[in-house]
Amino acid sequence: METDLAEVYPRRVVLVSPPRTGSTAVARLLWQHPLITHHCHEPFEACYWGAQGPESVAAILNNPMRVAVGDRVRLTEVPPGSGLLIKEMSFQLSTGQFDELAGLATAPPIFVMSDPRLSTTSRLRIVRELTQASTFPPFESGWPSLAAQVARCRERDLPYVLIDSEDLRADPAGMAAALVAALGLPSRAGLEEWSPRPGLQLVAPEVGALMGSSRRTDDPFYRKVLSSTGVQPRARVDWDREEAMIAAAGLSDEVEAWRDIHRALRADPHRLGVPAHATTEP
Repeated sequence: METDLAEVYPRRVVLVSPPRTGSTAVARLLWQHPLITHHCHEPFEACYWGAQGPESVAAILNNPMRVAVGDRVRLTEVPPGSGLLIKEMSFQLSTGQFDELAGLATAPPIFVMSDPRLSTTSRLRIVRELTQASTFPPFESGWPSLAAQVARCRERDLPYVLIDSEDLRADPAGMAAALVAALGLPSRAGLEEWSPRPGLQLVAPEVGALMGSSRRTDDPFYRKVLSSTGVQPRARVDWDREEAMIAAAGLSDEVEAWRDIHRALRADPHRLGVPAHATTEP
């Protein structure tokens, strides 16, 4: 598969993140770049949720979405010289699968993150909508996997890029420029703005349904970002409300541990846009 992808795509970008951290917004930003022409969305999702094998990964990689149109085409129909973005959730990857994915990239892998309190409450709201569950397994926060994957890059001396979506919201144009430069792509203005695409189907219906049947017709994970027009400032957060929701889900201790991971990663020199010694908000 790596050989086939290399023959078609001289530029291959890999993006990994915990859920609900703004990774699809970063993907949308990268779609605006003319050299990113195709997208493969969470090729390992069916492996995690449906215990499917490598054939499910190949099915995604062999049928990429054309960014400009939103349809899926066979890999054999992709024009040589195209550019590929592969987006994946951190917790859906085993160590071997992460190594496989990182090995496909021609640029440093991108890790997207945000305040774990907000990623947790966002996931809680969506899980409740999909399954009426009041909580979720802590592993599916994606934070332990993210820490392990960054550590894996360090162990292998593999360059990587960290982007905090709060930094992106604070300076969309500046952070977009920094990200493009870090990936070795030509500079391009205006990547942080785009047209709404509410009808776009990122996940195949049969794959989305592995987590909740309603995802076949209206996927709440992508509803907001696909209807958006660009990177927006963060609305005012009621932290008391968010922390009460976390406590009710029985995740307070876990979120504190994830906040420690987040603080450490914000101090990582691979984080884009701000000095490495900067700290998070309260």
